[in-house]
Amino acid sequence: MPVLWFSFSAATAIAYSILHFTSKRKKATVEFLFSIALIFAGIITALKLVWLKPVYFPLVISASVFYSWQSVVPLSFLIMLLRLKALFRNETFLEEIAFSASLLLTAVISSIILDRFRKGKGKDYTVLKTIKHAATAMPETDTESIDGNEAVSHYFSSMLKTEEEIKELLLAIKHAVFANSVNFFMLCQNSFMLRCSTEEKGDIIVTGKGIVAECFKTKKAFYSGEINEDISEIGYIKNNKVSSILAVPVMDGHALTGVLTADSSIYHAFSEPVRNTTQMFAAHLVRIIERERIYPKLKRDYDGLKILNEESSKLVSSLNLNVIAENLCEGAEKIASSYALFFMVSGKQFELIHHTRSISGNKTVFDLKGTFINIAVENRQPIYMADMKDYRASVLPFSAGNIRSIFVIPLIYESKLPGLFIMSSEKADFLDTFQIELLKVMCNQAATSIANAKLHTEIEKLATTDGLTGLFNHRVFQEKLSEELKKLSRYSEPSSLLLADIDFFKKINDTYGHPAGDFVLKEVSKIIREAIRDIDIPARYGGEEFAAILPRTDSKGAMNIAERLRKAVMSASFDIGIISPIRPIQVTLSIGVATTPSDAKTKEELIEKADHALYHAKHNGRNRSVLWSEIKN
Repeated sequence: MPVLWFSFSAATAIAYSILHFTSKRKKATVEFLFSIALIFAGIITALKLVWLKPVYFPLVISASVFYSWQSVVPLSFLIMLLRLKALFRNETFLEEIAFSASLLLTAVISSIILDRFRKGKGKDYTVLKTIKHAATAMPETDTESIDGNEAVSHYFSSMLKTEEEIKELLLAIKHAVFANSVNFFMLCQNSFMLRCSTEEKGDIIVTGKGIVAECFKTKKAFYSGEINEDISEIGYIKNNKVSSILAVPVMDGHALTGVLTADSSIYHAFSEPVRNTTQMFAAHLVRIIERERIYPKLKRDYDGLKILNEESSKLVSSLNLNVIAENLCEGAEKIASSYALFFMVSGKQFELIHHTRSISGNKTVFDLKGTFINIAVENRQPIYMADMKDYRASVLPFSAGNIRSIFVIPLIYESKLPGLFIMSSEKADFLDTFQIELLKVMCNQAATSIANAKLHTEIEKLATTDGLTGLFNHRVFQEKLSEELKKLSRYSEPSSLLLADIDFFKKINDTYGHPAGDFVLKEVSKIIREAIRDIDIPARYGGEEFAAILPRTDSKGAMNIAERLRKAVMSASFDIGIISPIRPIQVTLSIGVATTPSDAKTKEELIEKADHALYHAKHNGRNRSVLWSEIKN
């Protein structure tokens, strides 16, 4: 009674959907998901479309994206219960066991992958947020609330106005102490230079000696109310007469930052209170200079955190290993301008996946033994060598120009080493502590992303390939054939389909057992992969049947490939002695061939014609290849 059954199933699904989503997905999760699976089961049963049962795999994987394993794994068990009737049939028992095991494994692996992905992403973003908050923290002000990036930009912009601030401060000193001019000098190699003055440019000429030089040397204040000597002895020359001069060292703790001078044409112009006022202004000048000095570091650190945030987002957004390696190297170069390389572990060797500097030769797989970077691999600890001038051994497994300093980070994920990241420079000591920490955080994120990408590849393989033969499964075969026919609608080239069946395969299972049959299926699959072309698409169609999609191939070309495959299988011996103590056995193939658009216009017609050709081959002697076009009349 399908109408009644589907009505109750739909009502059940709607009821649990309302309960589930109104509670913000906190209640009836398994019931809600299972009600969807139940509708799928009803469709499959009512329409007798057994081949649709792989639809449960994307359902389980999709559920893993939004729900935890506590919901997904029970769901897979409940779906297995829907297949109990088919499980107790002898002809489908093994198939249902394999299906149920694959579904459960997919649920477990996908739940583990996504759970680790969420935890890794959450952990790294917490670290980034903490670092960024510490670096960009600013004291509270009475100004209106503004965006964080705007606040930092405003802060940095104010720091760029140092020169104007110093000039304004000198003018304030000039008016406060009634001086003719106020000047600020800073050290320059073995002498000193004029940094800022209240006079016009060119009015002050530095002599490099005299009172200012002595003040730099002794770090003590100097005052003279009567200057009758040569004016050059004060340390600079100016157009107007100087009768009084006050020189004050600008000290940042015990470090000398510069010398502040005030001069006047009046004798004894600066009293003791005036001198104290000048000292106070000098202290304020220290704070301006200090802020100017730390600006480049703050700006670089802020930019580094911003880059880290942006590049880490790129790392977690991709499941392609090459894209992850490229994003890691490009992001690292933005943090520290140098050369970046990334090696992926390949057995006991390392494969160069991405690099941003030219290297000699076209080799990509290397043995790192005997090189400097192998130390990081063996110790599994980052190594920073600030100066490699005296290092004589090989640094990299290939010639890469002059390397003066290098930073090597082994990527570690759950005690495993998936890759090795390297930054090198032709300059000594090209990294500071902050940059090193940023690169470590980025590499930690990359290690997590690489592990997720590998697990994703494994799950994708489980969902798309046949577990026994390694060929594409039936679902993917259908998808690939549909894609090929869509291409055909745009181009005028033909495409062909082979359907092959192992002759008397049931006899092999009955005589030697199912393990022997499985062995023969695996070996025939290998022969199929070797016999067809790289552009062809092999698949396990079901049981002992195989399929091969032959793009851009007419009937004649398809027949040549089919015969090559048939003869290769016929001439092969399958040694099942490891399973059954007998001599090697031989098998043969019957193959049906159909071509589109000459034989069929649609996917269904093409499969049907190839199947008819296969049927004809099997009922006319077996061990032969038959074209549909030869028997259609």
